[in-house]
Amino acid sequence: MKNQVFMLDEDGINYLVEQIAEKLKLVSSTSSNVDEEELLTVNEAAKLIKLSKSTIYGLVHKNEIPYCKKGKRLYFQKSELIDWIREGRRTPKEELNNRVNEYLLKRKVA
Repeated sequence: MKNQVFMLDEDGINYLVEQIAEKLKLVSSTSSNVDEEELLTVNEAAKLIKLSKSTIYGLVHKNEIPYCKKGKRLYFQKSELIDWIREGRRTPKEELNNRVNEYLLKRKVA
């Protein structure tokens, strides 16, 4: 690899320093968001999703709920639990009727 030497005036150096600082802020904020993902214990998860501890343990045993296990401890990511609850959303009757009607209309045209 060849060494290169650059000649910069004070404005050029200030510009480079600002660019590096912006990149560092971006990288540190991205990594801190991942690191700050809130981990919950079984008790906290039970309170969040309003289920008993034994129900939580049952769901873990059946592998029906997202969890992490480190040693003998269980941890839950708050965002994953909320997503898991939303996945189980049932479609309201009116919305189902609308979907059926749309399907039937498309089928008649074809």
